[in-house]
Amino acid sequence: MAKLNAAESIRGLACLAVVFSHLSLSFYPYLHHFSPDDRAHGSWDYFIHHSPFAFWYSGTAAVFVFFVLSGFVLSYAILRHQNVPKKVAEMAIKRYPRLAIPAFFSCILAWLALSYTHINSDLVNGWLQAYATQEISLQQAAYEGSIGAFLFAESGSNWVLWTMQIELFGSILLFILLLLYHYKKPLFYIASVVLPLCALWKAERFFLGMSSFVIGCYMYLYGRQIKPVLAWGMFLAGLYFAGVHNSSHAYHWLYKILGWRTYDYSNFFSGILIVYSILLCQQLSDVFDKKPLIYLGKLSFSIYLLHMMMIYLICIPAFNWFMALGFNYDLAVLCSVLICLSSVLLISDLYSRYVDTLSITVSNALAKWAMKS
Repeated sequence: MAKLNAAESIRGLACLAVVFSHLSLSFYPYLHHFSPDDRAHGSWDYFIHHSPFAFWYSGTAAVFVFFVLSGFVLSYAILRHQNVPKKVAEMAIKRYPRLAIPAFFSCILAWLALSYTHINSDLVNGWLQAYATQEISLQQAAYEGSIGAFLFAESGSNWVLWTMQIELFGSILLFILLLLYHYKKPLFYIASVVLPLCALWKAERFFLGMSSFVIGCYMYLYGRQIKPVLAWGMFLAGLYFAGVHNSSHAYHWLYKILGWRTYDYSNFFSGILIVYSILLCQQLSDVFDKKPLIYLGKLSFSIYLLHMMMIYLICIPAFNWFMALGFNYDLAVLCSVLICLSSVLLISDLYSRYVDTLSITVSNALAKWAMKS
């Protein structure tokens, strides 16, 4: 139980890292320094960018954590069942509606927000301005929330939905592998290498995402409990790799080896280290087995889907207001971010209770009906 609770907690904390990633891009783009035009606001964001302490706003590391966790948790849910083929079929039927219903409504809400409000985004960074000033149609929002994001990673209405393609195809890959594991283990080992390599035709990040699912599966199957001293070392190494940026002084040695691949591969590696160190060490699992963190994990999918819209609806107006009151830039950002985070948690709680729960109910009912047919 501690292990699964810890998995929920990791998911919640990773989701917060995604939110902080997008907030930092909005107000302190030098923390990422993706563009050569980005300039530091002060000494503190310059220091953090070039330090090994940037893990707390690493959205890319967070999504790799999500993928590894999905591989682990789905394997756990299927392989502990007596009838593995039946469980695979049931989970396969559930997977799309479980993901698509919350994603669909998040796109509709984003369309409503962007179409019927006109919020001045002149004071925020160009990245957030691009989101705030885009025009999307109801047709685009409905298409992306139901088909486009899942098949083609199209996510103009809700920028975070690019991960849904990997989440869906990674789940399908895992279902195939677990059937092979049940019937023909030698084929499982071969397919677990060959099938992710086939993903290279699309993009390297897609390949890394698929591989994360496979690694999560192997982690469940063959992972062994490790001693706390090793687990803490792996965890800290995972945080270090999560803080990577290609232009950061703290990762210059790695960039000399990997070049432009440094960012994606370090974040991929960090997801593996973080999940393994926590789930396969009882001491770390207990550390993360805390009710507030578990609650955050239960809200994580809703937070993930809604936070861009809430940054637009709440954070930008709050920031504009504090700046108009004469607050300095850093204080205005701090106050508006705190208000935004509180609003995100509130709306995500409601979304989880009604929309996320609806997706679970519908997917369960669909699986029950299909399995009887």
